[in-house]
Amino acid sequence: MTAPLPTANDPTLLKRSLDALKDLRARFEALESRGREPIAIIGLGCRIPGGGETPETLWKMLRGKVDAVSEVPADRWDLSRYYDADVATPGRMHMRYGAFLDAPDRFDPYFFGISPREAEQMDPQQRLFLEVAWHALEDAGLSAKALAGTDTGVFVGANGNDYLQLQLSEPQVLGTYSLVGGTNCIIPNRLSYLLDLRGPSMAFDTACSSSLVAVHQACQSLRHGESSTAIVGGLNLLLSPVVSVAHSKGLPLAADGRCKTFDSRADGYVRGEGCGVVVLKRLSDAIAAGDPVWAVIHGSAVNQDGLSNGLTAPNGGAQRAVIRKALERARLTGSEVGLVEAHGTGTSLGDPIEVEALSEIYGAAEGERRPCALGSIKTNIGHLEAGAGIVGILKVALSLKHGVIPANLHFQALNPHISLDGTRLYVPTESTPWTDPAERRYGAVSSFGAGGTNAHVVLGTLESARPEAAARPSVSGAERAHLLVLSARSRKALSNVARRLADHLTSGAGQHETLEDVCATAALRRTHHDHRVGLVVRTREEALQQLRALQQDVRPPGAWTGTAGRPGRPVFLFPAEPRLSGARLAALGRDCPVFAQALERCRGALQLGQGADGVGEHFAVQVALAELWRSWGVEPGAVLGQGVGEIAAAHVAGALSLEDAARVARECGALLAKGDAAAGALSAALAGLMPRPTAVPLYSEDGTVLDGESLGAGAWTRCLRRPAQVLPGIEESLRAGHVLFVELGAEPVLTAPVEEAAARQGLTDVLAVSCLRGSQDALGAMLTSVAALHAAGLGLLLERLLAPHGHFLRLPTYPFERESFWFKERPVTMLASVRSTSLELPRAAVRDTPPEPVRRPAEVRAPASPQLAGWAELPERERATKLRSLVHAEVARILKFDAARLDPKGGFFQMGMDSVMAGQLRNRLEQQLGRKFAVTVIFENPTVERLSRQLGTFVTPPPAPATPPREPQPLASQGLSPATGGGTDSIADLLARELEETSSISSKDHLS
Repeated sequence: MTAPLPTANDPTLLKRSLDALKDLRARFEALESRGREPIAIIGLGCRIPGGGETPETLWKMLRGKVDAVSEVPADRWDLSRYYDADVATPGRMHMRYGAFLDAPDRFDPYFFGISPREAEQMDPQQRLFLEVAWHALEDAGLSAKALAGTDTGVFVGANGNDYLQLQLSEPQVLGTYSLVGGTNCIIPNRLSYLLDLRGPSMAFDTACSSSLVAVHQACQSLRHGESSTAIVGGLNLLLSPVVSVAHSKGLPLAADGRCKTFDSRADGYVRGEGCGVVVLKRLSDAIAAGDPVWAVIHGSAVNQDGLSNGLTAPNGGAQRAVIRKALERARLTGSEVGLVEAHGTGTSLGDPIEVEALSEIYGAAEGERRPCALGSIKTNIGHLEAGAGIVGILKVALSLKHGVIPANLHFQALNPHISLDGTRLYVPTESTPWTDPAERRYGAVSSFGAGGTNAHVVLGTLESARPEAAARPSVSGAERAHLLVLSARSRKALSNVARRLADHLTSGAGQHETLEDVCATAALRRTHHDHRVGLVVRTREEALQQLRALQQDVRPPGAWTGTAGRPGRPVFLFPAEPRLSGARLAALGRDCPVFAQALERCRGALQLGQGADGVGEHFAVQVALAELWRSWGVEPGAVLGQGVGEIAAAHVAGALSLEDAARVARECGALLAKGDAAAGALSAALAGLMPRPTAVPLYSEDGTVLDGESLGAGAWTRCLRRPAQVLPGIEESLRAGHVLFVELGAEPVLTAPVEEAAARQGLTDVLAVSCLRGSQDALGAMLTSVAALHAAGLGLLLERLLAPHGHFLRLPTYPFERESFWFKERPVTMLASVRSTSLELPRAAVRDTPPEPVRRPAEVRAPASPQLAGWAELPERERATKLRSLVHAEVARILKFDAARLDPKGGFFQMGMDSVMAGQLRNRLEQQLGRKFAVTVIFENPTVERLSRQLGTFVTPPPAPATPPREPQPLASQGLSPATGGGTDSIADLLARELEETSSISSKDHLS
């Protein structure tokens, strides 16, 4: 029924109307506020000529007035063949200098799940961006797991494609990956794919303003709610002499190879290489997450010259307009800005036009007269073209953070066409303290594209946006045990991770960082790779000692190292003795509130005072320990109880409620205390017990898997007897496939029997840990067990394990393990002076190995060949070993992997295999084995281990038939597909059929 319309005499009409207007106004203001919300820069990454591989080393470069320009290195092109001082000489360049990175051919494709075969055809710009973006994410404290599946956007400025041009000039070298590997839009797309990022993924080409336009678009995406996080970058590499010849013919390059910005000698710019990346969030989100903030973007704008004096001529009017718009959006005036990072290419025409626009807006002195510096990082590293804007952002962000304005190089006398008289503008020739207080410190960056697209960004300190959010130093608490976890993708890299962290803790800001903050950052703000180590440390000195040992590839006492697998959930072991009490029990309760709360609940259910009953207290402690492990994300896959420990085991397995289990413990304890072991007395006391099915298998001491519903009143008399050996139960759990065991007791009693049983069964990957140890404080013992399980690959919720933490650090970035990849053999090896920086990404963060599929025949029956007969004649163990070696070698060959770095458990398609390679692999294995099988066998068994096992079923001699075979029926009449041997076509079948023609490409075409 429709409500009646209000009338003019309705006394509530005015109030309701005013309320509606207030609501509309509040909504409008919220929308407007969000559209102007400051954007936090939470992560920086870079690779800049002259050694700028981290924000810290880039800042040292700027403070040290480093000039990174050099002659064109011999590994790029033969300068004598292409250089001529006369710009008019056909086919020659007058470019003799540039700012070059060391060894751009070097890359670690194994980290990203990219095959070396594909890496060879990938533009080094794609590789460079992946590396620098990963370091920027580490700097921001964002793990791959935290980003996967989110609406994180990737925005990249790029316009060079030298590597593709090199390949196109030699058509015979073009391959499957040349086009995708050389297309600029793939630069952001590849990162989005590898990290499973679902937000916008876009490349921008507006010439020299590309990366600053990308910053603006990323800010808009964040403010409009399209992205929650943005990764923004820009880059440039100079790989083709032909492209540089074209630059030399059409653009003003300085004869001496220096950008002499604002100087009277300005005669053009010098080309430069490099990459910069920033990670952005809305400021409110960054503060809520506890993210460290480098700087804040207050406003930005982009516009176009329109119809001006020429397509590539700078337009002062358009520059003024874009600056005013950015300041308007930042709600600032020009007089509040203390540093302008100019476009500043050092051309005789461009510099005066730009400074005239800057003088009008930033030079005017309104109110108090504060100086404003003009600078250009191009005087240090040349013009990075599409990457120029992002490195300007890096410079200003670092200047804001450190409160220092770096020097502008190569400045001797002001360009006679520029006047700074009467303005507050100046050109710093030395590093200058930025005297403005942090809350009033603002900077700006300009980038102008050759085609007329202009961009301007206004930044400030964190304090300029949120004075109350200024970083406060963390205070060390009382000495206690801390968990320090480190990881890498190889054992060698793990040693380098330890070395870098040790170096960090003994130099610079790291000397003053608390151990608690270091451990929390390592655990919660880093991606956890496969090669792991877990340490329990109490002091910085102890941490340093253990890190230095790891640096030498020595496992220190108490450390747990391992290679993470997928071990499944552990078996919880509940021993009958000994029992935890006294000071250790109280200390664990203080350190772990979850344990203390669970213990009190159990004591309440027992209806006994603390220490009043030994069995009851033992039960309460074991259940509380299980609750503590569960709060850390460790759920049991099975449980095993010994003696009275079976009571807690039954409850944890789900067979008894807490009340019923407490009743059993109380009654057992009372009878044992009296020395009464009469079964009848216990059964009578437990009348009305209501057992239920278990949620996980419950093993008895003798190895029987107990039915939860059978655990009624008469089942508990065994608790009155002397505890039996649990070896049968352990052996049965091992046979069931369990490899992790966690003992919930005061001392390690059952771990040794687990290890002995595993050894007898020939199992090498079994791990048994005890929660507590008499020689170690309770928290330290628990964390030692956590370290062991984490090293084994168990997925713990480390954020719950650590105390609520809101102060995170910028720890050292990952050390790369790079190798050289090029689309053909190079006559000159790239520079060997490679910094030992290495990068890796966890395989699980890229894509998980597919689950074991439901098996069905994936083969085509064919008459036995001589090769097949030879395989069938081998002894079973030898056949399995040789088959695995064959598959390992062929997969490495197809992917062009170093066989030593090929993980037998790693997914083929996560290591870069595609459908064409899968077909080639099938072909080569058919030749080696002497029989046919469908290409789907590769898709359904995409690891060396699984494929070799499956192929083993094809070459195993079939058993002799018991009866004469029936007449063969046509495959179609059996409902079988000739291609797959299956019934109804699966997606894999259809894909295989479509790929048959492609997969039949001869191996020699790609492997010669």
